[in-house]
Amino acid sequence: MSGKKLLISLCAVALFVACSEEKSEPLPDLQPVEIPKDVPGLYSGRLPCDDCTSRMVRMTLSEDSSVVATQLTLRDTMVTDTLRGTYVVTDSSIKISLSDNQLHWNFKRIKFGNLRYMTSAGVPYEDKDGLHADFIRIYKAPLKPVARNSAEPDSSAEQKPVATDSSKE
Repeated sequence: MSGKKLLISLCAVALFVACSEEKSEPLPDLQPVEIPKDVPGLYSGRLPCDDCTSRMVRMTLSEDSSVVATQLTLRDTMVTDTLRGTYVVTDSSIKISLSDNQLHWNFKRIKFGNLRYMTSAGVPYEDKDGLHADFIRIYKAPLKPVARNSAEPDSSAEQKPVATDSSKE
């Protein structure tokens, strides 16, 4: 019994000595994580519409201050419009002019690079349920090529179930 205690004690001392001799080197300085704060990008959201069921917009704000917005309006049928124009950034707001200054949208920059639609009075729009018309910034990751292993079966091939006739059993 005392042999086991001695062995355990020696192992504990060896472990303690091995750990205490480890020299800790300072960690390298890490680059700070930068969250994109610029306005240019792809945004998607809904806008208020008094004479339609739904009005969804997907817009691209380019670095040259140009805007391309694709608007899907649902009434009795769905109508798609492509609108072009420019935008100006002032403080925390973005003013968008589309279709030769025929149409104006104002947004406020909110968390995570998203935008909130503002009324002509300069206050955030709220629908009857108290929801805001927010546009979500869509971040696209670059596509990476996927290596295909020829040994693996093609997952795109459709496998059809075999029908059995249970009346013959």
